[in-house]
Amino acid sequence: MEDVFGLAKDSILSNFKSSATGGDLDGILNLFNGKQSISGSPLVKNIISDYAGQLISKLGFSTNTAKSISSIAIPFIMNMINKETPDAGIPENDLLSMLGSSAFTGGKKSVLGKLKNLF
Repeated sequence: MEDVFGLAKDSILSNFKSSATGGDLDGILNLFNGKQSISGSPLVKNIISDYAGQLISKLGFSTNTAKSISSIAIPFIMNMINKETPDAGIPENDLLSMLGSSAFTGGKKSVLGKLKNLF
């Protein structure tokens, strides 16, 4: 389970960072500021696809199993992250800081740290 969760975290963070460095901060901000639905987000669709690929290539899951897990797990995790987002949303500077800090990745009190306990 730890490997499954670790790959989800890696897929989310790498896609956030790619999106941010590729100039699509608005895509991330819209997702966390309630301007883009999780189900309609191209970023989330990319994360789901990336995560499924990781499950297949690194853990040997079948294609169908990987697609099923990723299509459920990633939206669930994104919803949990959204619940941790302030009602006013995340300012761009704060988002950039979080992508490079422990707000998403470190410790039991981080967003992904809290999510780890769910798996």
